[in-house]
Amino acid sequence: MQIEIRGNHFILLTQRAIFWEETQTLLIGDLHLGKVTHFRKEGIAIPNNAAANNFERLNEIVRQTGATRIIFLGDLFHNQYNSEWETFREWRADHHYMDMIIVMGNHDILPVSLLLECELEVYVNDYEENNFIFTHHPKVEFDITKFVFAGHVHPVFTSYGKGRQSVRLPCFVIDKYQAILPSFGVFTGGYQMGLADDRKIYITTETRVFSVC
Repeated sequence: MQIEIRGNHFILLTQRAIFWEETQTLLIGDLHLGKVTHFRKEGIAIPNNAAANNFERLNEIVRQTGATRIIFLGDLFHNQYNSEWETFREWRADHHYMDMIIVMGNHDILPVSLLLECELEVYVNDYEENNFIFTHHPKVEFDITKFVFAGHVHPVFTSYGKGRQSVRLPCFVIDKYQAILPSFGVFTGGYQMGLADDRKIYITTETRVFSVC
């Protein structure tokens, strides 16, 4: 699904990321790497391949889009250091040719030195480029000359069918001055989004992205 924002073209991907065509950049929010390993250490039953799923989808969208850069919109790593960071370090080395930027999120509590060692360009607050703002927490006040891309809330939308059937799926939320990305990571939960004026919601499944309003 391709949309246009401020004269730029963005592809909403089924893997719950956005590809910014003009700059060959992937926008990815809320991977929460390390969360699966943390849960398993706490005795919570999660499939063995859950952590690998994040990296498989990362590889898939890099290959699919030919992106040369990634902007992570915060919460790259969920908690304290664990083995998934070493997996990320190896993945980063395999993609050394790509520029990578991270805007820090509330779960990004690893030492900044580890991020820098992985050649991530680190921004504590916002990163701005071409009148676009890339941040973690959605904004509540806006500079109307700029457009915001954010994460944090893990938006989902519930669609109802005939009878009592319903399905709750990750979604992209596109408001007048801001886009909120779904969580890229697995087992991250979600916040129910509603319809609003000047809002478009795009539900994503494993095979398709489609508008619901």
